[in-house]
Amino acid sequence: MSSEHYRWLLVDDFVEEFNAHMDQAFAPSEHMCVDESISRWYGQGGHWINMGLPMYVAIDRKPKNGCEIQNAACGQCGVMLRLKLVKTAAEESTTTHVHNDGLQHGTAVLKFLVAPWRFSRRIVCADSYFA
Repeated sequence: MSSEHYRWLLVDDFVEEFNAHMDQAFAPSEHMCVDESISRWYGQGGHWINMGLPMYVAIDRKPKNGCEIQNAACGQCGVMLRLKLVKTAAEESTTTHVHNDGLQHGTAVLKFLVAPWRFSRRIVCADSYFA
């Protein structure tokens, strides 16, 4: 197992448990917001380093280095409802093509983030990334 794969295993279970818990424990308002965020990373990074975040990105107008997290939140109180970690481009293409029903990448991610509340007549606000 590669060190990068092992480091993702350290957080994957937490994200899965968080999503499962929020699906059951919290009822969002009639408005939901979906967006991506960057968790700032000040330490070492890159695939050649055996500690720290397994992957980091640098995006204009966002923190210089960080881990991208796609998320859904309650539009009224701002409570985070569901998370999806962005790992590598190869992983993203593999996981989003499995159950995307021919949808574009951003739309497949949006579908995953709001899946527990589908058919609940809620309004979802998202930027053009998810179109």
